[in-house]
Amino acid sequence: MAVLVDEDGSPPFLPNVYATVRYRDRGAALTTTERVLRTIGMAYLWAYSRKLDIHSALTSSAFLTLEQCEDLANFLRMSREGQDAEMLSSATAKPQKIVRLEQVRGRMAVVQSYNHVSASEGGYRIQTIARFFDHHHERLCNQVLSSDHESLKDARIKAIQRFRALAPRTDNAPQGDPVEGLPENVMTHIEGIFTPGASDNPFKEGFIQARNFLIYRVLSDNGMRRSELRHVLVEDVDYARKRVKVRVSKTRARTVVMSQKTADAFRSFVKEHWSNIPARNRSHGYLFITRSGEQISKAAINLIFQVARQSSDNIPDYFAPHSMRRTWNDRLSRKIDAMPPEKRISPEEEKKIRNHNNGWSPNSDMSSRYAARSIREKADRIAEELANEIADKA
Repeated sequence: MAVLVDEDGSPPFLPNVYATVRYRDRGAALTTTERVLRTIGMAYLWAYSRKLDIHSALTSSAFLTLEQCEDLANFLRMSREGQDAEMLSSATAKPQKIVRLEQVRGRMAVVQSYNHVSASEGGYRIQTIARFFDHHHERLCNQVLSSDHESLKDARIKAIQRFRALAPRTDNAPQGDPVEGLPENVMTHIEGIFTPGASDNPFKEGFIQARNFLIYRVLSDNGMRRSELRHVLVEDVDYARKRVKVRVSKTRARTVVMSQKTADAFRSFVKEHWSNIPARNRSHGYLFITRSGEQISKAAINLIFQVARQSSDNIPDYFAPHSMRRTWNDRLSRKIDAMPPEKRISPEEEKKIRNHNNGWSPNSDMSSRYAARSIREKADRIAEELANEIADKA
């Protein structure tokens, strides 16, 4: 559970209530809530450096001026080093002196170019704080501001709008085919390479081949993340029901499925190889380990895919653990599209399936991003059919 605390270790009321109501209670991932609270913490740092009581500004008829909104937006776009320097600068009294305006502008340009984060990160921070402001503005309007305070309402709305408008714009992603899932013919070729005993298997026979094949099969069956896979325990795998528990996740713990082929590979690996590792070396219970019994690292998993990728000219450069996750989502799209119309699930049900299997929040929009290839393939197919119809009529 992520909680924002001040320098005394006490949790400020407004940020933590906001995070609970708008994120935790709606099923947001812990990492999402933590990132929101860190961003709100930056706004509180800014207020502290300006000797401003931000709690009073958010809970009374008073609010931030347009100048303060611009100052806060600039602070949010700074890197952490820039923010720390700004805090130190504001805490240090400086003697007044006369300087040329060109000198000041020159120094400001150098500092801003050096200390600012990317446009996308700066935009995220500003939009996050704008939503935080919106939440407390609505709360204040419902509880304090009556119809006699329309001018104050308008002033607050204008200030928030001005603040939101200061978010930097980022270019849209290119329309080219992004790094996504792999075609089925490539997946068939890759499985042949990973199969234990295959002549073109680039890995050492025995333990390594059996483990790597199981890694490939698990990721292929359910699109599990690399970081989730390395924390799977032997006891998390239910061979009879063909289910795997994902206990450790950056988003949501869940249970996912595996095929009978993967279940058989699991039983074979545990019986013939894992159980032969000295008991004291595998007492941690992790399924995916090295030959010495240590838990496999993320780098080692990456290396497995790198070696397989380099072993064949028919495997694309983007073959990696995460491409398996995208491949699973592509396969789900094709599975749903192949259903007869009377049995096809609704878009809402499809979103729920994706969110559950991928470990996303029920309200997450990540499903649309991972269905990008399927959407483009449909668009291309429809456009091609339309072009042929137009050509036939010409």
